[in-house]
Amino acid sequence: MTQTTAAPEATGPSIAIIAQYIKDLSFENPNAPESLIGGWGQPDTNVQISMRHQPLRDDAFECAVHLRLEAKKKGESKVCFIVDLTYAAVVVLKNIGPDQQQAALMVEVPKLLFPFAREIIASATQKGGYPPLFLAPIHFETIYMNEMKRLQAEKSKVASA
Repeated sequence: MTQTTAAPEATGPSIAIIAQYIKDLSFENPNAPESLIGGWGQPDTNVQISMRHQPLRDDAFECAVHLRLEAKKKGESKVCFIVDLTYAAVVVLKNIGPDQQQAALMVEVPKLLFPFAREIIASATQKGGYPPLFLAPIHFETIYMNEMKRLQAEKSKVASA
């Protein structure tokens, strides 16, 4: 006689990615071919990042990381290229209390999405005629903490007014 035992149900916190996708992608190369053959050298690059999320149902959310990169000719205002990417996922949070959901959605999910967004940006810049641009790792915890401080300061300002 064979006995089967059911696996114990997971009770710890978890994040399940149901789908991930490019929500929006734009690559602009406004000064090509001059920027590609004019000996412009290594450009000055500015990176802006933001995160957002929205509920889809009780435990499911859409989370998005928005990255905007603008590379300019060193010391000038001439644009080499602009990459604008919103990379998103549908995630399900299990056994994560309401007090921890914000941190999971603004820190942990972006950490999971970032390597894919990084690869898309590297591929887009390479296909635009430039060497692939590999973004340095991003500390989502720091971004989250700064945003929480900013929101707290706004609340204090409104409360004292």
